[in-house]
Amino acid sequence: MPILALSSHVAVGHVGNAAAVPVLERRGHEVWRVDTVSFSNHPGHHKFTGKVHEGHEIAELMRGIAHHTGWRGVEGVYSGYLGTAETGRAFPEVLDAIREASPDAVYLCDPVIGDHGRVFVREGIENAFRDRLVPRATIITPNAFELALLSGHRVESVADAHDAAVTLLEWGPEVVVATGVPDGDHLAVVAVTATENWIARSPWHDRPFFGTGDLFAGLFLSHWLEHRSAAPALARTVAGLEVATAATKAADSVDLVLIANLDAITRAVPAEVRPL
Repeated sequence: MPILALSSHVAVGHVGNAAAVPVLERRGHEVWRVDTVSFSNHPGHHKFTGKVHEGHEIAELMRGIAHHTGWRGVEGVYSGYLGTAETGRAFPEVLDAIREASPDAVYLCDPVIGDHGRVFVREGIENAFRDRLVPRATIITPNAFELALLSGHRVESVADAHDAAVTLLEWGPEVVVATGVPDGDHLAVVAVTATENWIARSPWHDRPFFGTGDLFAGLFLSHWLEHRSAAPALARTVAGLEVATAATKAADSVDLVLIANLDAITRAVPAEVRPL
């Protein structure tokens, strides 16, 4: 059953759709991919070329997909980097049409706004997430900075992340998964639902990796669709992410070493998760 994926794309490297789509496909999903930007490489390399696709271009593509498919049978939706606020304002109509055609479709929203205290998206995108997309989501996967920005809570610890996640659950999502939460010498991932709270821990790396949040979102959506439960989805996603970061670190790269490790990433032995 198909998954609609709306996010960025790079020709070289693996961020946005270039990170999430390969793992979704390797896990057996048909993916309808819509790229919000087309860049040569991640902007973190400082020099890049390409363009942001304007909202009317994305809307035109969506109309074509809707006409061709009627959104029938859509199992899941993933959205990440939006590119423009116009895309963020228009995408809810697509989500509503998908839910009308496929009421059980799961929507994972990765509210890509910024990281490490810095907003790096265009004006209006934060409001699109806050007002239109997060309330429609089944699952959201903010990093610690985005969780704090959206919830209005500080997020400096696992306890902070839990409290902020509870606030966002009230907006409509069934699951909030907070990534990159400070936890001593580790980083924690905290998954919160109305009835469960889970935590997994990973080593803290004093170096960047481009695309880990996008990879996390793709993995979590795929594992959620299989298990429909936060704990196994979290355990398998964190394990896959650790395989990816270890391979990338060994290659002395900041761009994920993804393709050669897809089998290991998607079939990793589940990491330890504990009740919070």
